[in-house]
Amino acid sequence: MKSRFFPILTALAALSVMPARSPAADQPQPIALPASPETAALQPARRALPPHPRLLATDADFARIRSAVTTPGPLHDTYLLLLETAEREYAAPPFPREVIGRRLLGTSRNALRRITHFAMAYRLTGDKKWAARAEQEMLSVAAFSDWNPSHFLDTAEAATGVALGYDWLYDTLSPDTRRTLRKALVTLALTPGDNDKNGWRRTATPNNWLQVCEAGLTLAALAVAEDNPDLAWRTIERAQRSVPKIFSTYEPDGAYVEGTLYWDYGTTYHVILIEALRSATGSAGPLAENRAFLQSARVMNLLTGPTGLFFNYGDSREERMFSAAMYWFARETNQPGLVTTEHTRMRDLLHNAPASSDNVPFPSRFLALSLLWMPAGPAPAAAALPASWSTQGPNPLGVFRNGEGPASLFAAIKGGKPRLSHAHMDSGSFLLDLGGVRWTTDLGIPSYNTIEQAGIQLFGKDRWKVYALNASSHSIPLIDDVQPDDQATATLPEFSAETQTATLNLTPLYAKQAKSLRRTLRVTSPNTIELRDTLAGAQPGARYRFSWMTRAAVTTDAAGATFRLKGKILRLDVTADAPFELVNEDVSQPPAAYDAKQPGLRRVSVLFTVSQPVHTLTVTARLVE
Repeated sequence: MKSRFFPILTALAALSVMPARSPAADQPQPIALPASPETAALQPARRALPPHPRLLATDADFARIRSAVTTPGPLHDTYLLLLETAEREYAAPPFPREVIGRRLLGTSRNALRRITHFAMAYRLTGDKKWAARAEQEMLSVAAFSDWNPSHFLDTAEAATGVALGYDWLYDTLSPDTRRTLRKALVTLALTPGDNDKNGWRRTATPNNWLQVCEAGLTLAALAVAEDNPDLAWRTIERAQRSVPKIFSTYEPDGAYVEGTLYWDYGTTYHVILIEALRSATGSAGPLAENRAFLQSARVMNLLTGPTGLFFNYGDSREERMFSAAMYWFARETNQPGLVTTEHTRMRDLLHNAPASSDNVPFPSRFLALSLLWMPAGPAPAAAALPASWSTQGPNPLGVFRNGEGPASLFAAIKGGKPRLSHAHMDSGSFLLDLGGVRWTTDLGIPSYNTIEQAGIQLFGKDRWKVYALNASSHSIPLIDDVQPDDQATATLPEFSAETQTATLNLTPLYAKQAKSLRRTLRVTSPNTIELRDTLAGAQPGARYRFSWMTRAAVTTDAAGATFRLKGKILRLDVTADAPFELVNEDVSQPPAAYDAKQPGLRRVSVLFTVSQPVHTLTVTARLVE
C-alpha cells in the first residue's frame, strides 16, 4: 500500500505550499450578454460574466477544496481516488475518435473523465503535469472531424469535458490552444446545437436528452461567451426556456419516470447546468427550485435494497454505482445522510482494488465534480428510510422494508405503462431481497449497440422482440402468453403502510383477455411475503401464467418450489382454486442471436387453466434458512 499511495501522499504534502494564483493579464474582459424580451424573468442571468474559472467553481472554491481535502473523511478519500485514477491514465495516449454503431458516446465520456480528473488534479496540487496532460486530451478531442451531432448526447458530453477543461485551466493554456478549443466548442457543439428542430427539443415527452444536451451546450456557451456573445446568449436562453419541462418527469414526489440509471444521467447534467449558471451568472432561477426534483435523490435510496442493489425496473442496472449528484442534493437539501451509499462505493474503489490492473474499472467520470459538493470531515450517519413508501407517479410503486441490516426484508411492486421512456414490459413485476440475497431477477438494460447492429428498432416497432425488454423475461402475469397492451397503464389503487400491502390494478393491460386482473403484494412477517393474483372474466380454457424470474437454483414439487442461492433457502408455497402445475425453465439462452446470454437465469411459472368466472392464485415466499 505504501508504494501505491506514495505519489498521492507527496501531492497532499504539496497542498500546503501551493502558491496563490495571480490574475492573468490576458483574461478576457467581463461582458454583459445582450438581453432578450423572452427572458425578462431571468434578468439575473444577464450580469457580466466573471473571469475564468467560472464553470461550477471559482478560484475561491478551488482554494477551499485544497484546504478541506487534508481533513480525514470521505472528501479526503475521494481526493486520493481522483489522484490514483489520474496516475493510472497519465501515460495512456489520448482517446481516438471511435464511433461504435451510431455512437461516439464512449469516447466522449472517457475524454470527459480524463479532462476533469487531470484538470482537478492540477487545481488541487499545482502540478503542471496534470494541466499539460488535460490540454493534450482536449486538443485531441478538438481535432476530431466532429462530435457526432447525429447522436447529440455524444456532442454534449464532449462539449462538457472541453468546456470545463478550458475554463479550469484557462491560465495555463497558450493563446493558440485557447483559440483551438474555442473554435472546437463553437463549430463542433454550439453551431450544430443552435437549432430549435433538434430532436430532444421537439419531443412531446421530455427525457434525459433535454438535460444532457442543454447542459453541455450551456457550458460551452459560458466558456466562450466573450468571443461569441450572440450565439452564447441564444444557447443559454434556450436552455433556460426548455429545461423546466423536464420537471414533469419527477412528479409528484421525485420518482423519476426513466428509472434509476437515467435518473443519474439526466439529473447529474441538470445539476451541472444549475451550478454552471450559478457560478457564471449568479443564478439558476427556477431550474433549482422544483420540489419533486429536489426529492428525487431520496428516492434513489428508497429504491435501494439492503443487498445494496437497485430496484432496476426499465433500462436500469441492479448494481448501484457512485453518483456525484447525490452530494449536491445532500448539500442543497441539508440532508447529509443521503450519501452514505456513495461513501461506501467510493471507499471500496479506493481500498479494495489492486494497486495496478488493467481490469480495475475507472470510477465515475463525474468523480472530480463530487469534490465540489462534498463537505470535509467524517461520513454522516445514513438517513433513516420508512418501512413503507409508495408513489403515484407514471410508474406507481409500493416499497416495503421489514427489519434492520443487510439481511433484512425488502419487497416492492411496480405498475406503469410499458411505452414510457426507457420502460420495459414489466408492469406487475415484483422484487424481493431477503437474507442478504436478491431472489428476483430483472435483466435491466441490454446492449443498445448489439441490438441495433442486428437491425432491430430498439426504440420503435421492434422493442418487444428483445428478450430483456419483453414479457417473457419479467415476473409478470400472462394470459395465453400474449404480450400485455403496451399503451395501457397499471395503477396502484390500494396501499397500506400499516399492513404493508400494495395492490396493482393490471386490468387495462389485459383488457382484451379478462374483465379484471389485480396483483397484491403483502409483507406478512420479517421473513415472508405473499403475492396474490385475482383474475376475473377470462375466457374458459385460457392458460394463466404466474412467473418468477431468478438466478437461484430451483427445485419444484407438487406444492411449490425451493430456491437456493448464496447459502440461503427460500421456499415458495402455492395455493389456488384450480389445479395448477409448476414449470421450472432454464432460460439462460434467450431466443435471438442479438439477445445477451443470461447464465443461471430461470423462469419459475405457476400455470392453470381458466375454468370459472373468478380465480385466485397465492404464492407465499418464506426464508427457510
